[in-house]
Amino acid sequence: MKRFARVLGEAHDQLKIPEPSHTRVLLEMASDLEDSYQFHLSQGCDETEATHRAEEAFGTSEEALKHLTRIHESGLGGMQNRLSGQIGRPWEKVLLLAIVAFEILAAAKIVSHEAFSMFLSPFTWPIAGIALAAFAFTAWKLYQIFVNSGPDVRQIRSGLGVLLFFAGASLAFSGCGFLFHLQRFFRLNYETAPESLFMNFAGWMATISFMMTLGLLVAMLTALIWFVLFNLASRSERREVEALLEAEIG
Repeated sequence: MKRFARVLGEAHDQLKIPEPSHTRVLLEMASDLEDSYQFHLSQGCDETEATHRAEEAFGTSEEALKHLTRIHESGLGGMQNRLSGQIGRPWEKVLLLAIVAFEILAAAKIVSHEAFSMFLSPFTWPIAGIALAAFAFTAWKLYQIFVNSGPDVRQIRSGLGVLLFFAGASLAFSGCGFLFHLQRFFRLNYETAPESLFMNFAGWMATISFMMTLGLLVAMLTALIWFVLFNLASRSERREVEALLEAEIG
């Protein structure tokens, strides 16, 4: 795609939007230019003519750039871009790693507690399933980022919203579990003798404490992992754009 370095360089200078949207717009333009170039080649044009026609079809007019900007800055994708930010300073990276390590240790501490199995909520199992699914998805994305990114670097970002869904699902199961155990607590108090109130309350508190704390930790950790992967994907995209622009700089 370096044949379009001049056009991409002009777009790079004219686009006035923050990262990572800036990089994503340039990658989208590069992909469209290459597709148009290949189409004109298939129609019998030589390389020079195909390049010229592709540049004409996907030029860097102000209106075209505004349209691409609106696409990437609107909807869920735009919200994710604004939430993600960028991790650049060393102390920010260290702080983020410390938070992730704390979340993992806290979750492990809860699960290994001797009272955890005694007051195990049935809602703990779907929360644990969400944690395992998030772990498997994260491992797959890390493999894509560091081992096999493929020809299109944009696929690394694809599907990252699933982690936010997992985080929301963990919170939802925690909330449903709280309501379930609350009504169960009142039902037991109604059916049993008054002197059993304290024991019922203690068991209820222990059950929901373990379940809700685990659900919140899974949700927070999953959201943090999404944040890290989102920024790793953005870094890979920036490197791809820098490679595309090298021809013009050279």
